[in-house]
Amino acid sequence: MSIQAVRPYITEQLSALNLSEHTDPFNDENIPSNIIDGAFHQMLLPFSGVDKNNVSQGIEAPVQVKVFFKGYRTPEDALTQSIIKAEEIMVQVLKTENYFNYNPPITAVFLDSLEFAPYDEESNDNTMMVIFVFRFKLYVCIE
Repeated sequence: MSIQAVRPYITEQLSALNLSEHTDPFNDENIPSNIIDGAFHQMLLPFSGVDKNNVSQGIEAPVQVKVFFKGYRTPEDALTQSIIKAEEIMVQVLKTENYFNYNPPITAVFLDSLEFAPYDEESNDNTMMVIFVFRFKLYVCIE
């Protein structure tokens, strides 16, 4: 089934950028502080059926990806560097050649949203959280 491609694809693409996955499927608040810099967490959001023919069901599968960057001198530096890294991540995940021959098949990947936020507003460690929502277009064979 093609919906099985979503999580491994994100893991593969972000690992290629030397980021490390926090594999707790539902909680991103328990990442140890000594490994939070360069960590990412992904969560599947509700899928939607979008089209159907006699042999396949089209699915849009959004996934939220949070990436954490820590230890900049100032909050401004943290934001600037996070913007640079976010663009690298977008290019890696959205590049057609990265998903075109992926198995199970992925038809398309889109960026739905991008947000920059402090990881903990009460902390002074300048940890940034970059939150992406990528939307995958997939087909599941039903015949």
